[in-house]
Amino acid sequence: MAISYSTEKIDASAAPRESGRERINLLRLLRDRVRYSDIIFFTSQLSLMVEIGTPLNQALRAIAHQTSKPALREVVVSMLQDIEEGRQLSDAMRKHPQVFNPIFISMVRAGETGGFLKKSLDGIASIMERRRALVTQVRTTLTYPVILCVLSVAVILFIMIGILPKFAVLFEGKESVLPFTTRFLMQLSASLRNYWWIYAAGAAAFALGVQYFFSGERGRAFRDRFLVSAPVISGISNKIYTCQFLRTLGHLLESHVPLLQALEATRGTFVNRHFVHFIDEIREHVEQGGKFSQPFSTNPYVLESVKQMIATGEEVGNLPMVMIRLAEFYDGEIQQSLKTASSLIEPVALVILGAIIGLIVSSVILPMFKIAGALR
Repeated sequence: MAISYSTEKIDASAAPRESGRERINLLRLLRDRVRYSDIIFFTSQLSLMVEIGTPLNQALRAIAHQTSKPALREVVVSMLQDIEEGRQLSDAMRKHPQVFNPIFISMVRAGETGGFLKKSLDGIASIMERRRALVTQVRTTLTYPVILCVLSVAVILFIMIGILPKFAVLFEGKESVLPFTTRFLMQLSASLRNYWWIYAAGAAAFALGVQYFFSGERGRAFRDRFLVSAPVISGISNKIYTCQFLRTLGHLLESHVPLLQALEATRGTFVNRHFVHFIDEIREHVEQGGKFSQPFSTNPYVLESVKQMIATGEEVGNLPMVMIRLAEFYDGEIQQSLKTASSLIEPVALVILGAIIGLIVSSVILPMFKIAGALR
């Protein structure tokens, strides 16, 4: 459809209205952006319609009518126009990189070329569903400890600011007989009440400093190193990274995507530099004619069982199936590890909270008994 441009002059008084419309359009765009769940819905619906033999253009038209999300509908309608103009589905998807990542496009192109589009779409849906389930489980595991920590800080501040000052009147003039902890808490309580704005500014500055540090090169390097080498965290994060690598690459290879292209697409899904470097090592080794499994044997972050199974899968010539099966196995391992971590975090957090509150209470109650005994 041709676009015509008006040559009339724009009234200056209309500029604010146009600016307002632009702001409204921006808010609408943020509200109606294509979400992860929308892409899963699109992939599942398209796979079902391809399975029952629905022509691709009719399938896209039906999905456009079914979805209630304007942003997704616009993307599907745009793809439908490209399909009706004779383009392939993968080419139509490539015009929307904010919705379809390179892995999605590579698997769809391989399915189109090999005649197994439905299988490729199922593989994409499996990858996305597993990733969403993992994110949900990690959030669930961390939700209770985070809420507990926030409530703990709130309770401690309430005691320090609202309750402890009321006992300060009883202890006036008797500082010599008070224990160190009581004197310290009294001074801290007075400091919090009189200079709360300094503490608030310090907390905000600390939060901004942490954010600035981790947004820089040194901070990202520290974060990446911590995730793969920390005593407790690395056991879970390395399983998550390895599972992500195995599932993504396994589905790409199963869709007959060339190995080097599959490695390049898989590389784009990682932000941890150590696993990015690992994928680069595999690619360089394969380009030089070496075995795919060789770099696994020297990588310290990959589990020994994965190294052995990858070598076996390469020997028998069924590497994609082995990688997908390993990913499914380690899904269960990750779930169990997250449950174990959650069961350990909760009592530790409760013990720490109880110890802090117990220290505060004992620092107030015990001096009262001591003063009462001295008065007798």
